[in-house]
Amino acid sequence: MNDIRGKELGWDEEVEKGEEFTLLEPGDYDFTIETFERGRYEGSDKVPPCNRALLKIRATNGKDSTVISESLLLYDKMQWKLAEFFLSIGAEEVDGRVRMNWNMVPQATGRATIEVRTDQKDSTKKYNHVKKWLPKKKKDYKAGAF
Repeated sequence: MNDIRGKELGWDEEVEKGEEFTLLEPGDYDFTIETFERGRYEGSDKVPPCNRALLKIRATNGKDSTVISESLLLYDKMQWKLAEFFLSIGAEEVDGRVRMNWNMVPQATGRATIEVRTDQKDSTKKYNHVKKWLPKKKKDYKAGAF
């Protein structure tokens, strides 16, 4: 599993330019989970210390594409967002509950509504953010049809 926070570089290593940052227009985009890492959130005034899923997703509309970093906090007040995420990658809902199956996350695909946010510390910086994870449409199966 890749450490999406990065790693320390040595003084004599070669470095890559990397891909250009693309600020997407707000809207609905297909996505693929490129990396998933289990981490820990140290807590804040509003959120207790808890487990955290660190994701890098590639969002595309067929023309524009970029990688977005997202965190999912595993604590009770965020159950709705966790359920929304798992439904977006095809998890099943049973009696209003969704099991968090982390094995299905790497390379999973789905759709999400992307918005543009302004950085709280520097109003000149803007970034992409998942506003809403959209539920994956169920496939209709017809007997005898392929």
